[in-house]
Amino acid sequence: MKKMVHNYSEAIKAIKNAILKSRYRAAALANKELLSLYYGIGKFVSENSRKGAWGTNAIETISERLQQELPGLRGFSPVNIKRMRQFYEAWEDVFAIRQPSATKFRPLSSDEIHLNLLAENRPMPTDDFQYVKLHYFLSIGFSHHYELLIKTNTIDERLFYIERCAAEFWNVETLRYNLKSKLYTKQGKLSNNFKTTILDKDLQRKALLSFKDEYLLDFVNIEDPADEPDERVLESGIVGNIRKFIMSLGKDFSFIGNQYRPAFLQSPIAGTYSD
Repeated sequence: MKKMVHNYSEAIKAIKNAILKSRYRAAALANKELLSLYYGIGKFVSENSRKGAWGTNAIETISERLQQELPGLRGFSPVNIKRMRQFYEAWEDVFAIRQPSATKFRPLSSDEIHLNLLAENRPMPTDDFQYVKLHYFLSIGFSHHYELLIKTNTIDERLFYIERCAAEFWNVETLRYNLKSKLYTKQGKLSNNFKTTILDKDLQRKALLSFKDEYLLDFVNIEDPADEPDERVLESGIVGNIRKFIMSLGKDFSFIGNQYRPAFLQSPIAGTYSD
């Protein structure tokens, strides 16, 4: 009986594209949550530190204690916590609470940090924010936002680059290049008719790479040691000991790396398909 040979190229392509789209959506959702978290923390830190409620070196102390509470946690260094505060203060007027009768009270150190301020306090259509949709704002990484905070002078300029980053999936290096070349000055404002549909695999990869942000990667890997040890901390310790042992054996031995897979295992279907 002759064995039938099937060509699964189209099936593999369809499944692969679905995976890439899903990964992008997951990254975009995680990024939105991260920005909301950073904005909420920025507000909390700003209103407690700027008005004298906290003493000297409060941010440094909080950062150090966070490292103790969540071993392996990164992205919450004193410098980065201050960047969260800067992020909030730069956009505070745009995302201000839209209730004229509401009275602002400085939060206490024990108050809960609000995580939905960016979504709940959606800018009005008449604001400067009309040049960019909230979707664009939430679609670029924190590293992108920080670059714009320190290298742009006006809201209009900042919004111009936010649109381009979100619509064209710029990574941070591309943003830095275009900031240095003063793209905004050369082209001015763009209309809001960018094509954001992810159509092909190259664009899908580009979109995913735009979320290759160290802050985002750390955010999604935070573990609570009360539940179980941080896998990254355990792996780092184990790999460190293995590396020291192998290197002590002499120059005839080498350490390739952790989580290394041989070439014949790196294809989704070994020997049949590779990217």
